[in-house]
Order: sequence, then C-alpha cells, then structure tokens
Amino acid sequence: MKTNIWITLGIIAAMVVAFLLHNVFPINSPMNEYLEEVEEAILAGEWPKARSALEKIEREWKRSRLLIEINNSRLDIQEFARTLTLLQAYAKVEDRASAYAQAAHLRERWWGFAE
Repeated sequence: MKTNIWITLGIIAAMVVAFLLHNVFPINSPMNEYLEEVEEAILAGEWPKARSALEKIEREWKRSRLLIEINNSRLDIQEFARTLTLLQAYAKVEDRASAYAQAAHLRERWWGFAE
C-alpha cells in the first residue's frame, strides 16, 4: 500500500512538472534584438556588424537550446541550427538576398519555439 502511494505521488509530481514546463521558452532572451540587429546590418550591407550579431545569436542559441529542446521537436531544433549555419555562410560571402531570407526564416523558427 505504501508503495502505491509513493508511485501515485511520483506520477502526480511528474504531471505537475510537465505542466509547469509545458512551454519553456526563454522570454528574457535578447535573441529578438540580435535577430533585428542582423537583419538591419544585412540590409545596410554592414557585413562585419552582421557577423558580430550572428556570433551573439549563436552564443544565445547555445545558452537557450537545452530549455527549448524540452518542448520542441528534434526536427525544429535541427531546422533552426541549419538555418543559422546557412545564414552564417551567406554573411561570410556577403550574399545580401540569401542572407536576409535566412535571417527572416531564423526569426520565424525562433518565434515558432514560443508556440
């Protein structure tokens, strides 16, 4: 009987944790500012500034990734990482149109994590 109570309490605790972590999204993250910064730099053709913003985005992504992985699919995580890699490559070769398209997609993927 005592074992059943502990099992029940464990299940209830797991349900409470799952409810509380239902949508773990780093609200206080500066990622949106970084995404805006990189888009503006790309449009202005300020490539060193764009690459600097991308370094900030990558650091923030590494910091936030674990929490985001709790509530999002592996494919969503991979898509964000792939888009970031493509954006970095386009910024390196200074391809404005492709870089801006990837930056817009990256922003969409980021806000998709909040859904």
